[in-house]
Amino acid sequence: MVAHSGTPGRSDQLRALNRPRPCRVITTRDIPTAIREGARTVAVLRVQDRWQVNDEWWRDPIDRHYFEMVMEDGRIRTVFHDRDANLWYEQRA
Repeated sequence: MVAHSGTPGRSDQLRALNRPRPCRVITTRDIPTAIREGARTVAVLRVQDRWQVNDEWWRDPIDRHYFEMVMEDGRIRTVFHDRDANLWYEQRA
């Protein structure tokens, strides 16, 4: 068990967990092949998983296509295409 620090929480230090960040994705036939990071391009070695999320059709619809990818630098990255806005985002852990 961890003892309470006695320090009050501060709302100015709160942040959303796993907030998606806009990213630049290069695709071939709607499949990611690379991610642009400034002047650098990191190639996708393989897509190891993909799934779709379609939700809240009665309110604010969500239509996303997710890709979990192994990059040429060895990192595993997850991106999604927001089909309604036609924008790409990276979802980090």
